[in-house]
Amino acid sequence: MLQKEEKIVVVLLIMAALSLIIAYSGFSEEIQSYSPDSKLGERVYVEGTILSKQMTRTGGNLILTISNLNINVFIPEKSGAKEVNDSLKIGDRVRIAGKVQEYKNIREIAVESARDVVRL
Repeated sequence: MLQKEEKIVVVLLIMAALSLIIAYSGFSEEIQSYSPDSKLGERVYVEGTILSKQMTRTGGNLILTISNLNINVFIPEKSGAKEVNDSLKIGDRVRIAGKVQEYKNIREIAVESARDVVRL
C-alpha cells in the first residue's frame, strides 16, 4: 500500500502529465490545406505536381508553380532554395507547407525550411 506522501506524488505526476497533454493539444498549430479563404500569415499546405520551377535572377530564391493552384510557392535562399531546386524536378508530386503572404499584391506561400517540401 502506498504511503500518504507517495499518493500525493502520484497524483501530482498525473496532474502534470494531463496539463502537458492539454497544453500541447490546445496550443499546437494545426495546418490547413490552402484555399482562397486562407488568411495572411496562416500556416497552410498544398499538394500537387510541379509545373515549373525557377530560380530568381537575384537573391537565389526559388519559385514553384504547382498544379491545380492559383498561387506560387516561394522558397527563400536562406530556407534552402538551392537544396530544394536540386532535389526536385518538373513533374514531381509534392506536399509543401508554408505561410500565406503577399508580394506586390499577389498571394504566395512562403516556405520556412527545406524540410517543409516533401516529395510524394
